[in-house]
Formats: sequence, C-alpha cells, structure tokens
Amino acid sequence: MKTFSKILISCLTLNGAHAELVAHWPLDTDALDATANGYDGEIQGGTVTYGQDGANANTGSSASFPDNGHLDIPFNEALNAESFTVALWANASSTGGFASPITSRDDVGGGASTHGFILYNDNGGNWNFWTGDGDPGWDTMVGGFVEPNVWTHIALTFDAATDTKSIWINGSLAATETAPAQYSPNGTVEFEDLHIGSGQDDGLNFYFDGLIDDVGIWNEVLEESFIQNIMDNGILSGRADPALSTPNAVTIDLDGTVQSLDLPIKNAGQTQSLNISAATFGDDANFSVTTLPGSIAPGQTGNITIAFNPLGTTGEFLADLQITSDDSLTPVRIISINGVIHDPMLVSDQTLDLGETTNGSLTITNSGATRALNISAYNITGPDAEKFKASGPASLAAGGGTGNVEVTFDSQGEEGTFTASLEIVSDDPLVPTAVVALSAQVPFGDILVAWWPLDIDGTDASGNGFDGTIEGSVTSAEGANATTGGSLTFDGGSRIDVPFDQNLNPSDFTVTMWANASTTGGFASPITSRDDVNGGVSTHGFIIYNDNGGSWNFWTGDGNPGWDTLPAGPVLTDTWTHLAISYDSLTETKSFYVDGVLAASDTAANQYSPNGTVEMEVLHIGAGQDDGLNFYFDGKIDDVGLFRAALSEQDINTIMVSGVGGFTGAARDLVITALNFGPGDGQVTITFDSVSNATYIVERSTDLFIWDELTDNLNSDGETTSFTDLSLPAGTAKAFYRVRPL
Repeated sequence: MKTFSKILISCLTLNGAHAELVAHWPLDTDALDATANGYDGEIQGGTVTYGQDGANANTGSSASFPDNGHLDIPFNEALNAESFTVALWANASSTGGFASPITSRDDVGGGASTHGFILYNDNGGNWNFWTGDGDPGWDTMVGGFVEPNVWTHIALTFDAATDTKSIWINGSLAATETAPAQYSPNGTVEFEDLHIGSGQDDGLNFYFDGLIDDVGIWNEVLEESFIQNIMDNGILSGRADPALSTPNAVTIDLDGTVQSLDLPIKNAGQTQSLNISAATFGDDANFSVTTLPGSIAPGQTGNITIAFNPLGTTGEFLADLQITSDDSLTPVRIISINGVIHDPMLVSDQTLDLGETTNGSLTITNSGATRALNISAYNITGPDAEKFKASGPASLAAGGGTGNVEVTFDSQGEEGTFTASLEIVSDDPLVPTAVVALSAQVPFGDILVAWWPLDIDGTDASGNGFDGTIEGSVTSAEGANATTGGSLTFDGGSRIDVPFDQNLNPSDFTVTMWANASTTGGFASPITSRDDVNGGVSTHGFIIYNDNGGSWNFWTGDGNPGWDTLPAGPVLTDTWTHLAISYDSLTETKSFYVDGVLAASDTAANQYSPNGTVEMEVLHIGAGQDDGLNFYFDGKIDDVGLFRAALSEQDINTIMVSGVGGFTGAARDLVITALNFGPGDGQVTITFDSVSNATYIVERSTDLFIWDELTDNLNSDGETTSFTDLSLPAGTAKAFYRVRPL
C-alpha cells in the first residue's frame, strides 16, 4: 500500500494581496505550466517519464526521474520573488548524496555569494531547505528524515516581511527560524534557470532519483490551512474559478506609429465564465483601452484591445493596466505594459585598436527608421585620455545614415600599451552615451624591466635598480648552462625580496628563469609577485608554482576571489628546467613555456589584475605568499628576467639558449667572481661577469700604481668569461687584476 506525503516551499510578499499562483506544473503528461503564464519546462540531460502513479487521487499522474534527466524552466523574475511558496510532492528512491527535487539558485563564482532556494534530499537522509543570503555559503534548515519510496508532503516558507523561514512535514511545522539576511533571490546577480529533478546553477548535478508530482510556485507565503488543503486536494483546489490568467508584465512591439494591439486574457478557471468589467490605464497619455472581451469560457482566451500613440516621442514606454473582473480570488489585477521605440539609434563597433599607428577611423550608423541622430559630443575618458583625440559628424540621417569618427593618438614620448574610452553623446533615446574602447601601442625600446642573474646575490643587472635582499641562507652553485653564470641554491626556508614597484607589475609581462627543484611536495614558488587581499576578498598578480601535484603551474589573480590556474606539465626533480610565463592584455592570453616550448595557454576575459591594484606587496624569488613567509622553493634558481611585454616563443628560445643578457645585450655589473691559481704552476685564472659578444681588456699590477696590459682583445665566452695569466713573474708576492670593456 502506497503512503502519501507532499513537498512545499513558500514565501510572503509585502502587498497584502491574496496569494497568486505564479506557475503550476502538474507533471501528468508534460512539463507545461498549467497557469498559462508560459513558464513551460523542457527535458534536459536524460530521461523523464510521465504517466506514473500520482501522490493521490487529486493530483493526477506524476513524473519519474530515474537518471540525469531533469526539467529546465528559463529564468524569470516572477519565479524568484522576494517572498514565495513552492509546493510539490516527492517520492525519493534513495537517500545517498545530495538530491534536489527543485532548485532555483545562483552560486556566484563558486562561492563569492549565494542566492535563491534549494530543496534537498541531503547526504544525511534529511529533507533540507537551503537559501542563499548574498554572502558566501548557504543558510540550511533540516526538516526530518527522508522515507524512501514514500510520498512525503513538505512545506518550506520564507517570509520577507519578518525574515522567517520554516519547514513543514506532512502539514505539520517541523522547524522555523527568524533571522536577518537569510534569503537573496536568484536573479540578484546572475540569472539561472529553475530546475525540477536536479540542482546546481546549471542543473547538471545533485540529480533527484524518484517521483515528483504537482509542483507549484506562489508569490506569497501560504497559510498552514492552505498548505494542508493543497496537500489533500491538489494545487487546483486552491485556484480561482473563474481565474484571470495573463503575465504580470507584457512587452509589446512598437514601431513608432499609432498602433492597435491585442492583449490576450485567458480564463484559467474550471467551470465558471470570466467577465471583465473594466480595464484602464489611468492618466497615461500614450495608452488607452478601446475594446473589452466578452464573456470568456473556462480554458478559453479573449483580447483586450489597446491603442498606442507615441505623440511624437521616442524611447521607452511604461504603463500599468488595471483590469477589474469577477476572478473569485483576485478581482483587480495590475499588468505592467512596456515597449520601446528606438529611433534614432546609434550603432557602432565597441572597440578601436590603432595598433602601432597614430590614427584610425570608426564608422557609426543611425539605424533609426524616421528620426535623424544628433551627436552633441565626442569625449575621451580613461587612464590615457590625454593621448587620444576624436572628431566626427554632428548628425546622421535616418534610415541608415553613416559617418566616420576620426581618432588620433600621440604617445607624448612614452612607450607601452595605452587605453582610453571614446564616449559618443547623442539623442539616442535608449543609449544616450555609446562607449568605444580605444587602444594603441608603442613598442618598448627596452622591454627589460629587471634581470637577476643570481650568480652570487640578488643584484639587478638590468641597471634599473631593482636589487633584491637575501633573507635566510642561500649558497652559490653551478648555473644552468655556460651562458648564465652561476646560480643560487634556496634551502626551502630562504628567499630574495625585491621591494614593490609598479614597474615590476606591468599589464603585459613575461617572466623567464631556470629552476632546478629538489622536491615536488606541497606548493613551492620560485617567483611570486602577488596580493591576496584579506585572505580571499580579491587576488592580484602572478605566481609560478611547483605545485602539490608535482606540476609547474602559472597562477594569476583577476581581482575576484580565487586564482586563475594554468598547469604546464610535471616537475622533473634535480633537473634544470627553463620556465617562461607571459600575459598579453590585448588578447587576454596567458601562456606557459617549458624548455622553450608552449606547454599551456588560455585566452579568456579577466584573467589578470596586477599586484599593486589594491595593496603593494614585495616580489619574492624563492618563496610565495604576500609576505614571502610560505611556499618556499627548495632547489636552485638562475637567470631570472622580467619583461614588460608578452614575448614570442622565438624570443623565449633565444633567452633559454643565450641567457637574458645575450637576448637583451644588457650588461651585468663588471665583477670578477673568481681568482684562482692554476691551471699550471705560476698561472692565475680570472673569472668575471661579461656580456655576450663583447671584448675586454685585462690588466695586472703588483702595487696598484703601474698596470700592465695582459690583453686588449679578450672576447667574451657569454655571460661569464675566464682569462689565464701565463706571464706572472716568478717570485711575485702579490698581484692585482682589473678588467674593463674595450
């Protein structure tokens, strides 16, 4: 023998009117909305089988949800009122995991904020009512155990006037709570579909396994007696007869002329004819009612005929139509009527990229049918507004008239990427200010921002002064190859700190380096310039990780909570690996190159916001976190370069082979790094930092006054060069050497 029970979710509006049924899905033979309000559902993802035994004799048939099949109802604000009631019968086949008979929710950014409501057969085997409150996380309420293979009647309510949410099981109150900020409707931020038989924002998870019947949504909290009546007699028992059915908001097509328009009115009652006694727009001058329908039989439709006159104006038109009828529950209905006449209408591209040129042209069009477009201003705003100028026509003819906006650019001697916004101000009634994003580029004469050879310390060899300070213990070691000189070994608790400077955090960048990791445990960062505001409010900057999965990973902050990650393949321990990360702001592309080959790339909006956007954190070599006190790198690092451009794969290969100095021609500080006896008796070998393809003079002195030239034609071996003095006089007690470029 089948046991019956039923599920209901509810919430109260503030206007005090009788509860209005917004949508009703009987689920007897299809997913159509029986109110005729048009909120019809469609099967998605798998199987939904109609015609199953219903919850009771008054609810008709039910629908079975045996797999990933579910019903999607397109988002509509009416389905997500500030106060609402949702009713349904559910018969769960199991209690494993989270299974949702109905969901209308929005989890923004995977946790930034939550909105909407969820009914769960939760992973503890309980009926559970979840609401999003606009903050991270969900407000949950437990209503008792789920009995498998049993029809259960549940009522969930939220009252916006009192901030009260409640849950009923089989018509009896099981739990209630009054507290501020428990519910923020789906549609507050994003607009997600309503799902019957599944959950998650997209409906592709938390699938319900079982039967669902007689689902309804109201725009107010239902009284307990009303809930019990629906439980016993079905949703139809609480409906008006006769019942005026029409959407609460109607959009009409306006063409700029005097028009006559029909508004369909359906009688959703069961037995009584519907009679409309009056329909008025009040004092609105643009709209009037010319004809009322006659008596409308149950299930039939009649038309209210509306006259519209633009009276020579254009733009958006809004009016409230008050309909008086013998609807037994709602004798007076207010319907919002809206329409748009977009004439004149400015049409323009949304971007203009001048590239490396100093001028460009933008075509604009008036797509309005009858009115000329008058343009009052061309304004330039934004970070580089003073470098752009624009001029264009004062008017465009109706019906497709076009004109050109001329844009000029002057970098004023600066280099880099420049952006601004062009605002076209016109008498377009809907978009009075059209915005065009402008951009231009001037190639950097010197794209090298900083170069840390890491031969013996954290000195910046670019000459730009971004010297780093060693924190902890680092030791010198052999470099990655002959062109890079020496390297530094980081012991898993040491780092080099480079004081914050906005130049170290450009909008376009490439970071190149050699890394030799000793381990793959945890997160270890060979370089970090990042800002994680208040531990998760927003993230900015870039990170390279030897991550906890043993992969090289490129992280960027995008100004929102969380990080955009780009894994690039396994870390080979005790092996020199050349790494290069880049970001191109124009194409919004981030890339990761490993040993000179593109290993991963992603083009997507909003992937990178520089460190310095909110807070100004130090750049760390050999450690991570904002303060450099975590995510320590264990291993060797060599030849770190930072560039203010997204370099090509060819450039990155050149750096890998020739070193940062060989690619840029930049010189290290001329430092003798080693002075040793040998290789033969009476010989001395000098080793010094050098520039590839340069020529040096080497001199010797025994008293620092007289200097003997040993060679004036020593060609460099790369970034490190050696010279052996074969002519040291026998018996010399001490000798001094100096090196200078030719």
